[in-house]
Amino acid sequence: MGRRLRITQVVHDFHPVVGGIETYAYNLAKGLVEAGHHVKVYTARLPGLPRYECWEGIHIFRFRAVMRPFSYPFIPGLIPALTRDQSDILHAHINSPMTVDFTAFSSRLVGIPLVITYHADALITDLALKPPMFRRWLSQVYWLSRHAAANIAKHLIVTSPIYLESSPFLQRYRDKTSVIPASVNPYYLAPLQETRQAKESIGFSPDHPLILFVGRLVPYKGLDVLLRAFHQIHNQFPNAQLAIVGTGPQHNNLQEMSRKIGLEKVVHYLGGLPQRRLRDIYSACDVFVLPSRSRSEAFGIVLLEAMARGKPVVATHVGGIPYVVEDQTTGILVPPYDPVPLRKAIIALLQDPSFRLRLGEDGRKRVLKYFTRKPTTQQLEQLYLNLLS
Repeated sequence: MGRRLRITQVVHDFHPVVGGIETYAYNLAKGLVEAGHHVKVYTARLPGLPRYECWEGIHIFRFRAVMRPFSYPFIPGLIPALTRDQSDILHAHINSPMTVDFTAFSSRLVGIPLVITYHADALITDLALKPPMFRRWLSQVYWLSRHAAANIAKHLIVTSPIYLESSPFLQRYRDKTSVIPASVNPYYLAPLQETRQAKESIGFSPDHPLILFVGRLVPYKGLDVLLRAFHQIHNQFPNAQLAIVGTGPQHNNLQEMSRKIGLEKVVHYLGGLPQRRLRDIYSACDVFVLPSRSRSEAFGIVLLEAMARGKPVVATHVGGIPYVVEDQTTGILVPPYDPVPLRKAIIALLQDPSFRLRLGEDGRKRVLKYFTRKPTTQQLEQLYLNLLS
């Protein structure tokens, strides 16, 4: 390493909160710490958590959120903290509304270069707000605020070339946008565990096929489509089990849907799991499924985690997913919204163990080749240094 950089990353939630942007932010921070840089994270404070802690070498500063509109925290304390900041680089995230706006304002005020990771063309329609006039108004406000932050940023990062090419928002900023893919936590790259043994270790029958979903329980993840597909799968594979890991506003609705279609005994809602248990359940599943139906799914780090555990994945052809998953090589891609192709893809894998094994092996190889932490950290370091030179 040459110059030791001081980097402040601003993200709406961080450790111990688990989610796509939170996981990305952790891998970014941890990679930079391992490379010898000084990394601070400014984030929202949750009940029971300290205002400051040094965790895994990352200096975490938590600020009170006075409200959480649409689950995103409004943190006024960020502005005074950022205007006193002595870092070389500020790094914020879209979509972390309000936090990215505060960071952009502070960057302009104090002259510290701002880098933004553009995670997705998050759609207000995914929130299912009513009335429609309010949804349209909010979409316009959000669109303008994102552009304001992107205009201030010295550079933008997007996690896949597919998203850079297809995002209407990013076309205005192509000359200052780089592709640096998300990476997987090395924890998931540990030696593989035999599937039957992994099932027994977490309390599932080794003879029952296990399908797994991991993610937030929100509408755009397409879990209603997965439940409809699994209803038909269960008719053909009566011992099949579906494990749903994650929390979110759709939890009660999904449980009620499972009950209404007679799946309450075979669909297991496990809530949020710590990393150790999450690796175990990835190891135990036969097929991992991500049925998202929106461009809000710009990458899908959970796909990397499942592939790192040698698992075949079934995912939808939306957002940046086709960059992560090579159809018929490391997984199967299907159209969104439709339970029929989703059901057929899962059944094809359940019926053919050798096909599952091949996709799982090739998926792990792809993760090892393209999505590990060290090369992505090196790309990020070089970007920072170029901005400071």
